[in-house]
Amino acid sequence: MANKPLTQKARLKQVLMGSEFLTLYEIQQACFERFGVHDSETALSARWRELQGVSKLKRRRAKCAAWEYRLEA
Repeated sequence: MANKPLTQKARLKQVLMGSEFLTLYEIQQACFERFGVHDSETALSARWRELQGVSKLKRRRAKCAAWEYRLEA
């Protein structure tokens, strides 16, 4: 039986479980590099808002207006 592909939300969680903060663009790039799937920044942002049961961290990136995200283990 073939492995079932990860959902967009599962891919987002895996990318954000590291120790560094990432912008939506960086998350999008990491998803493509790791899973070979193109997820739009808009869709990733929606999945971020839907995440429950995890500690979500969000902050402004220094010296620019971009938000960056990560999950706390």
